[in-house]
Amino acid sequence: AGITIAQGDKTGLPEEVKAAVGDRPVVQLALTLDGKQTEWNNPDAPVTVSIPYTPTAAELENPEHIVVWYIDGSGNVISVPNGRYDPATGTVTFTTTHFSHYAVAYVHKTFGDLGGAEWARKPVEVMASKGIISGTGKGTFSPAANITRADYLVLLIRTLGLMAEFDGNFDDVEPGAYYYEALGIAKKLGIAAGSGNNRFNPKESISRQDMMVLTARALEKFRGLKAVDANGLLDKYSDKGDIAGYAANSLATLVKEGLIKGSGDKLNPRANATRAEAAVFLYRIYNKY
Repeated sequence: AGITIAQGDKTGLPEEVKAAVGDRPVVQLALTLDGKQTEWNNPDAPVTVSIPYTPTAAELENPEHIVVWYIDGSGNVISVPNGRYDPATGTVTFTTTHFSHYAVAYVHKTFGDLGGAEWARKPVEVMASKGIISGTGKGTFSPAANITRADYLVLLIRTLGLMAEFDGNFDDVEPGAYYYEALGIAKKLGIAAGSGNNRFNPKESISRQDMMVLTARALEKFRGLKAVDANGLLDKYSDKGDIAGYAANSLATLVKEGLIKGSGDKLNPRANATRAEAAVFLYRIYNKY
């Protein structure tokens, strides 16, 4: 058996995809068995692919907007969130669990309502361009709106590219819900324990401390993050007394890693997390792990 990477054929692509890809590479990944190409799809065995790529001068101004697209059999484009350009190696790298056609593209998504959240503009635009987060309709992002527990988990699972086969879910998660898969994966992997009685309360706003607990748990399990005890790490925050007992070690671990900084001398653990805060937090994680 062997894996082949060949130049993909652009001729059959829809015109708008062809125009968006332009002169950038399209590659076809294939598994060859006994000289014949065969289908390959294995969620448990991700393969990392690196494609040599020389960005244009314009792309080098914002290289984080160089992305990878998976092109399905019908010519539809699906973002590959982990695709990124590495200037040190001059390659675009991505990880996949199935072989098909992939393209390098340049996407710079933006939203018309980020003026009041300039501190979050770059993280929001990069994470949206990579297909990790989306807007709230008609060119808006609603940066100051609270993010729900379900929506945050969807973004966390997508940011880390986590997958798992699961056969059960929380009782208050409907099978048709857009977040059904993400919550099923999070439950199976031990990231989300719920709020008791096999419930998750998916539509409730998530508190900042719960956002951090879920994230720390995921990073400890799947990115080698070393958990620490709070032991004085939170003393510099004037509202450390507001932190729930179950959350203290997670927050301390993330503070030590530089993933959360707080606002002045406050962590605001019980405040609801906003969509902008979630985007900035996940952007930090995306780039560190």
